[in-house]
Amino acid sequence: MSMKINDTNAEAAAVVTAAVKPASDEDLLRAVRRNKARSVVMPTDEEDAAITRAALSDPDNPPLNDEQLALLKPARRGRGRPVQEATKVPTSIRFDNLVLDSFKALGDGWQTRINDVLMAYLVETQQLHHRFHATVQATGNERNKVGEFVVVALDSGQAKEKVKQHLRAAGRDDDARGQVFTVDIGNAAIRDLPLIQ
Repeated sequence: MSMKINDTNAEAAAVVTAAVKPASDEDLLRAVRRNKARSVVMPTDEEDAAITRAALSDPDNPPLNDEQLALLKPARRGRGRPVQEATKVPTSIRFDNLVLDSFKALGDGWQTRINDVLMAYLVETQQLHHRFHATVQATGNERNKVGEFVVVALDSGQAKEKVKQHLRAAGRDDDARGQVFTVDIGNAAIRDLPLIQ
């Protein structure tokens, strides 16, 4: 496909083409010596001004102002599912063929149904453990945080006791005497904290 180039477009193309060339042979040699021959050579102030004038003179594509640039958003989001607060963890588990086939026969969403059945069982049998964000503060100093953990426990009391046991087992008896504060975080994902089960 060919396109006619009018005088204004030809002038702009010449300015842009000139802008990507090195300012002199000396600049090119210097770039080769530094092993940066493939790097971009910045235009001089005069070339930059000519490029800007050519861009401003194009009525079909005016440059954006700062307010318009601030409104721009990426056209594509990253790969994979959007990040959710309540996350599910992939795992490998073995089921009897009859159990798996029965859940799959019910149609799409069979994995969610298995999760729901297991959740209902834990609630009904009072075995559902919660996830707590536990913070340990030094005795007598509420501002001095000495530890932070994610704890899996039946209740807040058990979570606090598990943290103290964990600290004692690690030889941190002084820290184990500190105050433990817990918050039930449900299914939220907290990364980079030690897990106590």
